[in-house]
Amino acid sequence: MQKTIKTITSLLYIFAIFSLAAGCKTSQFTAEIPQSPISVSIDLFNVVDDKVKVEVKIQDLNTDTISYYLPKIVPGTYQNNNYGKYIEEFKALDKQGNALSIKKHGDNRWKINNVSQLDKITYWVPDTFDSEDSNHIFSPTGINILKNQNFVLNLYALIGYFTDLKENTYNVFIKYPKKLKGSTSAVETIFKESLENINYDVDFFSFKRYADVADSPIMYSDDNQITFTVNGIEILLSIYSPNKVHKASRIMPQIERIIRAQKNFLGDINTTKKYSILLYLSTLKSNDAKGFGALEHNTSTVAVLPESLSREKLNEALTDVISHEFFHIVTPLTIHSEEIHDFNYNSPKMSEHIWLYEGTTEYFSLLFQITQGLITKKDFFERLQEKIEASKKFDDTMSFTTMSKNILEAPYRENYRNVYEKGALISMCLDIIMREKSYGQYGILDLVKTLSSEFGINTPFEDKMLINTIKEFSYPEIKDFLEKHVVGNTPIDYGAYLEKVGVIYGTENVKSSYFIYEQQPFVKGSESTKEVTFIPGITYNNFLNNLGILGGDVLLSINDKKYNLKNIYDLFGDSNQWKIGDKISFKIKRNENIITLTSTVIAPTVEKTILQQNPNATEKQLRLLKNWIND
Repeated sequence: MQKTIKTITSLLYIFAIFSLAAGCKTSQFTAEIPQSPISVSIDLFNVVDDKVKVEVKIQDLNTDTISYYLPKIVPGTYQNNNYGKYIEEFKALDKQGNALSIKKHGDNRWKINNVSQLDKITYWVPDTFDSEDSNHIFSPTGINILKNQNFVLNLYALIGYFTDLKENTYNVFIKYPKKLKGSTSAVETIFKESLENINYDVDFFSFKRYADVADSPIMYSDDNQITFTVNGIEILLSIYSPNKVHKASRIMPQIERIIRAQKNFLGDINTTKKYSILLYLSTLKSNDAKGFGALEHNTSTVAVLPESLSREKLNEALTDVISHEFFHIVTPLTIHSEEIHDFNYNSPKMSEHIWLYEGTTEYFSLLFQITQGLITKKDFFERLQEKIEASKKFDDTMSFTTMSKNILEAPYRENYRNVYEKGALISMCLDIIMREKSYGQYGILDLVKTLSSEFGINTPFEDKMLINTIKEFSYPEIKDFLEKHVVGNTPIDYGAYLEKVGVIYGTENVKSSYFIYEQQPFVKGSESTKEVTFIPGITYNNFLNNLGILGGDVLLSINDKKYNLKNIYDLFGDSNQWKIGDKISFKIKRNENIITLTSTVIAPTVEKTILQQNPNATEKQLRLLKNWIND
């Protein structure tokens, strides 16, 4: 948001003239304002104990009772957060300020009686960032309340809806400290009232319906934002860096580079004219955000990352985050099912096609980087192989459509992360099949473009009909694959599909440390025995293999220095001092027998499975590879 409104005497004054707002310049979400819009005020100026007060007013209700709800779940998340669970001091009041009878049902519903007398409801909303350990709300899906410094507002966590009134217009007034600046893709309605010696401003937004409220995050912070244009899209990058470590102007070049490449990749797919990246950087202190990642919206992304990252590492993290989240403007924000289009925030019916929403999006986030020259072919193959390996950690026989439909329940919930691994690989296979059938001319991006034209933002598809529709716009083999490997439970032979484009499995020796490779240590300590044991069931480096170490061996000493749980970390420092060719002696306990293993120190390596181009690839394979990754 590049403009801020002038101060007004009070929120009450604004409520009195909200009907005038209909004649002013209004939000991009606003059509004709209904006779009885829902008016909401959020007070970020008078913060109390990390809580903000919300006031909701509605008129002309022709019913005896009505219920007010906060969401149990919102689109883009796949867990029940129950935002109403954290609401405090919920009150329904008449015009004289007297309390009306209310009854809370479950975590998210308040039933209000004597509705004809209802003037407003009020309640307090607490910060979720500083209590993430106990509330389990992933930071990018919650709210931050840092008085006079920062407010991250996912509006669905503050604003609810009434029974059968989700389609009513919402007029939202936000009172905030004047020294802060708001960032959002929503376009505010502009008032011009100037008063001296007032330390707050008030922003006013008018949203066509509740879904637009839920889809419009706002961040208030100091002026650390920059706006730039990429291929006709206005991009707003807003960063809250509490210790002033990172500036939006310094991060902007990498973001511009990423989004420009994404737009070039998407071509004529163009679903928004404005996109906002709201980045909150955490101090990692006990009362700060710990859930790192992002949540997509139609025209924005809320991201949370550590402030301690170097600029290089922050750029790398943002490349991964933005590459994925930006592509959500296509799936599911453009192509989506009825379950998403008419989302039920408290009794959700989940779509069967997370493989499309998350898997295709993740695949695009890799594919565009290789086709646009941001990564090398080796990098691309390495990331695909990492996904193949990661997918093996989940149930490979689980139907993806069944998992998707039941993603909020066990055992499907535990396999959710596989939508980013196997889900992306499903799209890879579909891409290769279509390239093969079309002699390289038609791939999954072309299919997505066709589906975007067939459906679009306001035309959802029917879940059960999607695969048949995809068949119509592609090939019978695509339907066969989806029914066998996505609806069905048959694991995918990725090598068979990669071979079509001349890519095969190989091995290479990569550098390792003596007692750890990447994030996998070879040893662990026991709290009960205080012993250091070599972890069974994993592949060791060549040094440990040559030495003769077996899984379950207990390490007693190396060159007469004893090791136990207390000094286990010395292993890593001590081994860094070893010199190639030195004699080394391990004393270990194996099956209660004490034995000594001796060898010489060698450079540790691990044999790693890789994907590589087949040196004997046929002309057809090479042509398909070129069409696939623009090689």
